[in-house]
Amino acid sequence: MIKSNSEVEINQNSLLIIDKSFVERISNLAKENSSGKYRTCIHASNNDNVHEMLIAHTSNTYVRPHKHRVNGESLQFIEGEAVAIIFEDNGTIEKAFKVGCYDTNNSFYYSMSSVKYHMLIIQSDILIFKETVRGPFIRDDTIFPDWAPNGDDPNETNMYLSELMEEVNNILT
Repeated sequence: MIKSNSEVEINQNSLLIIDKSFVERISNLAKENSSGKYRTCIHASNNDNVHEMLIAHTSNTYVRPHKHRVNGESLQFIEGEAVAIIFEDNGTIEKAFKVGCYDTNNSFYYSMSSVKYHMLIIQSDILIFKETVRGPFIRDDTIFPDWAPNGDDPNETNMYLSELMEEVNNILT
């Protein structure tokens, strides 16, 4: 593995085997990061046509709503629980659903081919999931809306998440 920064490592092995100890390692690395995040890029390069990532987020990670200009994505949940939210372009919630590992009653996989704003709100101490998207990675292909905070102001972000969860709870019940 090549460490790209404190949150990202990139696989350079032709065979990568992921087991429980691997998942525990990235979980611990996420917990040690001030961002609460860690990811292993299973693909070897930003230029690869398929990007697979094993991602760990702690409960205090803010996953800012975003959409991918050209890429859909699929997520498979390995550990933990969250709420996935899909938005209309104006910030109205289109769909909200619980996600989590296979042994929960939540959805453990979703695939989204359309270009929609989306986010996760983590509801467990740690959330581990595998994300697959089409490459190559171009940073400017990720679009953030102006109706959601960028995460720089914790008070603004917490207020947004609190109001959003109130709306989501009304949808889910």
